[in-house]
Amino acid sequence: MNKRQTRLTTIADILLNNIVGSQEELLDLLRQRDCTVTQATLSRDLKTLRTSKVATEMGGYRYVIGSGLPTDKVIEQAAVDKVSRVAIESVVCSGQLVIVKTRNGYAGGVAYDIDDLDSPYILGTIAGADTVFVALRDKAPMSEVCSALAQVIPPSLIENATIHY
Repeated sequence: MNKRQTRLTTIADILLNNIVGSQEELLDLLRQRDCTVTQATLSRDLKTLRTSKVATEMGGYRYVIGSGLPTDKVIEQAAVDKVSRVAIESVVCSGQLVIVKTRNGYAGGVAYDIDDLDSPYILGTIAGADTVFVALRDKAPMSEVCSALAQVIPPSLIENATIHY
């Protein structure tokens, strides 16, 4: 793993396990892990990881990470898989809807990644703070939908999805 991939993995780990509200806080946490980086490089890394700032329940803000691979860069797959495993909690299929439950603040990123799949069976998504509603085409084959969603959602969660008819 090269230096950049190691740094991206470290940033992902920090953001998944800490409430970080500013780049300065993140820089301090990186320094504690002997990872020295400039603010400009950190900004690019945050963009690569598709982070966004979301409001917390306590009135502050925190960075959260998008769950899929960035379309403009290919980064260490292990870091992305870790984000998906931690961000997405469960999947339920019911009629023409798939409901994806996430950790608070991660639904927007997951919805973006699902919309980005450009599947003919997925009409679109609506994201809240911790829930994504995925609207499906009428009579969409669930096997095809699951195959598409497996690009974003860990396969183990899709295999264990609750399906209501």
